[in-house]
Amino acid sequence: MKLGFKNSVLVRVAALVLAVAAPALSGCNKTDYAQQQEDRQNEYKVKDDALIQAYLTRKNITAGDGVNQYTRLSDAENNGLYLVKLSDGPATNPLITSGKQAEVKYVGRFLRETNESTIFDNSADNRTPCGCIPVTVGAGRVIKGWDQALLKMRKGDRKLLLVPSYLAYGQVGSGTIPGDEPLLFDMEILDVR
Repeated sequence: MKLGFKNSVLVRVAALVLAVAAPALSGCNKTDYAQQQEDRQNEYKVKDDALIQAYLTRKNITAGDGVNQYTRLSDAENNGLYLVKLSDGPATNPLITSGKQAEVKYVGRFLRETNESTIFDNSADNRTPCGCIPVTVGAGRVIKGWDQALLKMRKGDRKLLLVPSYLAYGQVGSGTIPGDEPLLFDMEILDVR
């Protein structure tokens, strides 16, 4: 009986020590994991930007506000997003605001030199009369890069959107899109409601 009592006490003491130590240990792991994820994202921001810059250089697209020139968005939420103006809608059309529904015609491609001709998605494949998709801007139903870029566009605009992977599908990817893949979209805004 005495041996059973000693084992019981030891089990209780061990359980108490684990109960006290577990929150501290799990907090360290979460912090370490979160830091590793942040470090990885920062690493890929640099890699993606280099890939996007290489694409722009190959295509002779320069910085500026004119046709076939790019603007790099650099605020805290979308650092690294690039828009290349192909054509402008009427200046009288207001910029799209969050909550509006935009009809977007698009072709999605990879932008690495080795696969830049590969189309991974095309709104014409959706078999809608307009060959487009409806997007509620800012609702989080599309990739972050789209939600941010649409706020910089208006009805009638056609732009190339170059999206770093962290504003696209991140390290996980989606379907045929591998993880950590920057993307390019040729987007045209057909209508805004």
